[in-house]
Amino acid sequence: MALATQARPPAPPTLNEVFEAEQGLVGLILAEPAAYGRIAAILRDADWTQNLHRGVFEVVGRFLAEGRPVSPASVLPKVSDVAPDGGPADRYLAALVANAPPPSRAEPLAHRLAVAAQARTGPDHLDRDLYAWAYEQAQALRRGRLDALDLLNLAEEIEDLGDAIYDTMESAFRTILKHLLAWDHQPDKRSRSWHLSIRRGRLEAEEVLERHPSLNLRVPGAIAGAYRYARIEAGGENDLDDDAFPAECPYTYKEIMTRPVPWPPVCGES
Repeated sequence: MALATQARPPAPPTLNEVFEAEQGLVGLILAEPAAYGRIAAILRDADWTQNLHRGVFEVVGRFLAEGRPVSPASVLPKVSDVAPDGGPADRYLAALVANAPPPSRAEPLAHRLAVAAQARTGPDHLDRDLYAWAYEQAQALRRGRLDALDLLNLAEEIEDLGDAIYDTMESAFRTILKHLLAWDHQPDKRSRSWHLSIRRGRLEAEEVLERHPSLNLRVPGAIAGAYRYARIEAGGENDLDDDAFPAECPYTYKEIMTRPVPWPPVCGES
């Protein structure tokens, strides 16, 4: 008697299928926020592979819990300002809303992501030696062995690398802004260390932008994000309340990068 053919488990979704599912779900929860609860019953924050998509999911969940309105305009200030293709996030999200699938697709798309997440973060993932894994993936790429690539995790790691470069730029702006605020609001405490920190931050920002000129598109968002933290840190380090500083960044990009902060201070400088 012939042996019965053993059923093979379904293949996990491809990288493109996962990305398209995320796009559909983001468009849906922005167009029909009532669908969020059904999606959140299936997916966790960590199940999303793309940072902007994940950010929208997290922010919409928080807004709904707080009873706040959900729209691309309300969500945008809380998420990345750049789309996966490097363009503006506002245009990208507007397109996803315009092409959002019907609410009946919420569960099937969410289950597709859940299956991919299980494949991406299974038991082996927790014990993975990232260093060894990176070299294995590089070897597979060099040899053209595309079937050996861990595509879902590889895409995520590459995006994380880009995020790390962006974070370096934002951190440099944060250092500059923190000490510019201190310099302007406590002139009697100006120090050589503040002067040097501003100079060092400017050099770091310049180097990042010279090596990665596409980041120039993200400078306004990086400055806005850096200022939120710099305002808190400048107050904490100088015994000032947050409201001692403007709520929005008072400096232009040119001022941040080139305004003189001489040491020793020029007599009578404001």
